[in-house]
Amino acid sequence: MRLGLGPISLLGATRESLAGMAAQAVASSFDAVWVAESREDGAGGGLAAAALLAQAVPIRVGAVVDLGLYHPLHLAEDIAIADLTSQGRIEVILRIAAAGQRDLLEEHIQVLALALSGAHFKWTGKHLRVPAGIEANQPAPSRLALNPRPAQPVVPIWIESTETWMEELARSFGFGVATRWRPTAAVPAPTGRWPGMLLCPADVESSSLLGAAAGGAGYFVLDARDAHEAALVGRRLAGPLRMPEFPEWINADESL
Repeated sequence: MRLGLGPISLLGATRESLAGMAAQAVASSFDAVWVAESREDGAGGGLAAAALLAQAVPIRVGAVVDLGLYHPLHLAEDIAIADLTSQGRIEVILRIAAAGQRDLLEEHIQVLALALSGAHFKWTGKHLRVPAGIEANQPAPSRLALNPRPAQPVVPIWIESTETWMEELARSFGFGVATRWRPTAAVPAPTGRWPGMLLCPADVESSSLLGAAAGGAGYFVLDARDAHEAALVGRRLAGPLRMPEFPEWINADESL
């Protein structure tokens, strides 16, 4: 089982508040700390914020980024730079922002996957063209490749799925699937190496998460409001999720 703290909204966040939450994530035995951009509200830079936190903590860092609001080649470059500066500790959730434009989103994912694969590629689609073939840029190569490459051979990426076609698209490109918690939720099936992910409220119980995993693996990202709540969440969940038959008396004793 893996535990992430967040995603922490960048809307109104300060460097000090982010650093405080990241430090608490380490102290409370989380595997990763996550931040979330909201470009529609003017708060972008999720990958830059994650890379910043990576300089302060030794655990993995994740960013929820808005898919479809800027060019997928720029997104691939941002992922690569964040991964290099974090020394290969970056993780990404793609949140579909451009509702109702399925064909555009599919193209963005296809171009992003091609760029991150290391391929020398050319793409001519309904919405995107790579290389762009702009006259002012000539002469230009007929194919492009991402440079520099990410530090990790494969960056862990999940797509937040709210519809069946999103899950199918994620799996077709080898991306993991993330869904939001609900009382009857089950952890999505893994995609290759990437476990299914549940985005959970801070008050969820360990027994509910273990039930959702149904004997399998899971990646649970817990949305705590502040460092104090993060400490309580870590204390309540880290032991039971990582140790079968965890002794309940440990959490019951406030002195431990």
